[in-house]
Amino acid sequence: MAKVKPSLIEQTGTVGDRVFYTRFGKQFSRSRAKSFTDNKSEAQLRQRALFKAMQHTSSILGSIIQRGLAKEAHAHGHVENNEFASINKQCFTYDDGVVHIDYPRLLLSTGPVAGVKFTQHCVDGLHVELQFEPCSSLPHANPDDVVFIYAVEYQVEVCQLVACVERKATCVAFDLPYLSDETDKPIILLGSDVTPSRHSKQACLRSTSVTFHLYAIVEAANTACISTLSPDEKKVDKNHRNINRRVSPSIFIGTISLSS
Repeated sequence: MAKVKPSLIEQTGTVGDRVFYTRFGKQFSRSRAKSFTDNKSEAQLRQRALFKAMQHTSSILGSIIQRGLAKEAHAHGHVENNEFASINKQCFTYDDGVVHIDYPRLLLSTGPVAGVKFTQHCVDGLHVELQFEPCSSLPHANPDDVVFIYAVEYQVEVCQLVACVERKATCVAFDLPYLSDETDKPIILLGSDVTPSRHSKQACLRSTSVTFHLYAIVEAANTACISTLSPDEKKVDKNHRNINRRVSPSIFIGTISLSS
């Protein structure tokens, strides 16, 4: 991918062996594919399965990566989904036709803000209480920074912001999502082309436990919950996402398994 120098004429489409396109208000070009093969080789099946898994996982985590990866993605001329796939390739492996995902190692945000260390937790049904260290000796750790906590259940595709608290609070309590309202969401089995019917999904939710993965992102106090987009950035970013947020690298807190 190469950037195109600004000109009075905006180039789009194909010219010779180059393809020109616009992303985030900037022009890029790439080489045009000269040949296409689809012989379903092992390498091709592997790549397709990995790409499909990355895109599917990033779509579930959309609300988190829009907060945590927007700035990094825009800096590279990417969308958040592609930035997520680029930095998490090592978390997706392919074995015997099935994609395995290392959920605890997924990186959902990148940034210079110091994170927090979670020290204790208490779980009572759907109610969760967490304790964490308010400040550290690391730079860029402000007591007024905000800790955002997300609960993710990958099987039924639930990703929900469950808590938002200032770093100086040192503890937070919240309730996990109640999944009986989520039975219309499809259960995606990676490596399988069969999507269960609504009846089988309900049976699955009744008969098996669900596992919530908890992730946290710390956001600098001066950018948390504030739109800092300039008018020009709003024109480029139609969704008006806050690409100026300063955040910490994502923090994996742990998993909580519950019988539904």
